[in-house]
Amino acid sequence: MNGCRPKYSTCAAGAVAIATLVAGQARAEPTPQRSTPPAVAGAFSDAAKPAALPSFASIPPAPADLRPFRAWRSAIADLRRAGAETAAAAAAEPWTLNDTQGFADRARAEAAPPPPMTTPAAGDTEAFIREMLRRATPPPRAH
Repeated sequence: MNGCRPKYSTCAAGAVAIATLVAGQARAEPTPQRSTPPAVAGAFSDAAKPAALPSFASIPPAPADLRPFRAWRSAIADLRRAGAETAAAAAAEPWTLNDTQGFADRARAEAAPPPPMTTPAAGDTEAFIREMLRRATPPPRAH
């Protein structure tokens, strides 16, 4: 399984294909590049210029209106407590997804039977077609 079996593998053909591609790319003419818009060229030139690096003094002070660490800890504890209470309440509920066959039998017993199927008479069909053609006729144009 570790070897290159010529009957079941294309190792030799793959190597020839890769060599052909590499040789073809070495001889290929470079494709012409589209000219970059002036804004992009300006952005590249601006990025290449040396700039002053920020100092530690330029770091803004921490905001004062953030929740302190102890408040985060108590909020997380409250959230975990509420999750545990919800899980306990859900576990106390009775499991209602059992006895599906009994549920289906009760639903079938309560359901009303469908009306019997009737086949239309030929006269009814012809009258229906005439009525639909009459209704499909566009009204006369207003002049």
